[in-house]
Amino acid sequence: MSEWSLKTRKWITRLSLIWLTRLIKVFTLIVPYRAGVWAGGVLGFFGYYLLPRERKRAITHLSLVFEDKGRSWIRRTARHCFEHLGKSLMEVMLISPERLGQVVEVHGEENLREAMKQGKGAVYVTGHIGNWEIMGHTVSSRYPLSVVAAPIEPEQVNDMIVSLRAGMGVRTILRGRPGASRELIRIFKENRILGILIDQDTDVESAFVDFMGRPAWTPTGAASMALKFGAPVIFGFIHRDKHNKHTITIEGPLQLVRTGDDAKDFVTNTAMFTKKIEDSIRKDPEQWVWMHRRWRRQP
Repeated sequence: MSEWSLKTRKWITRLSLIWLTRLIKVFTLIVPYRAGVWAGGVLGFFGYYLLPRERKRAITHLSLVFEDKGRSWIRRTARHCFEHLGKSLMEVMLISPERLGQVVEVHGEENLREAMKQGKGAVYVTGHIGNWEIMGHTVSSRYPLSVVAAPIEPEQVNDMIVSLRAGMGVRTILRGRPGASRELIRIFKENRILGILIDQDTDVESAFVDFMGRPAWTPTGAASMALKFGAPVIFGFIHRDKHNKHTITIEGPLQLVRTGDDAKDFVTNTAMFTKKIEDSIRKDPEQWVWMHRRWRRQP
């Protein structure tokens, strides 16, 4: 692809995202919650067919991991993944504090409560499983929560997501932005929860650990901060049922490996966290982001 074609495609994608964001904002002002979630599923259904690159990537990744599954299962799961993400988008746009109690159930909250009693804050490890934003909203309705995230382009989309989180009590720390490092330290001093998703290949401090049977470049920040600040680690994930209700499962505090060799311990504990994420995904493959280039880097 020529440089001109690449720039043109990026410009069109950027413009499309801006207008899609504006249309969804208007749409959510006039539709009730259930209808909006249904519409989100329809949006995801069409997205599956209208986004060939992402569709192909999802199918390829599912085929790599689930080699024993047939072609029809792979394609159906990929399509349901798109539908799930469409629903998740609309849920985040439409959710309210009152609605959370109606659509979300929490299992294992006592584990998080036990971690917070230590007064050192907590590292809440998770991945892009289920509607992770709804999980963040639910946790923040009960405990002070900050999340680490990479800035999203275009800026208008990033601002919308940060604003939606803030409206539900979630602070967003954008990586690379001024003051981000100081804010991270402040979290543990203020006995807050730090939410980190570690299931994507990003340009942060990372290491190769096994994920779905293949090496995957995985952020080690959750492990390094937990060990550095002595904060307990909680693992949580959220699952959508057929009625679009959600169940959050919280485990921990996890027993971390501490040998005194920091570099080794970062990798060992990151591998442990990643295995928990993998187990959660395998329970319902439709609810993970298979279009992400999880194995794009290899050792």
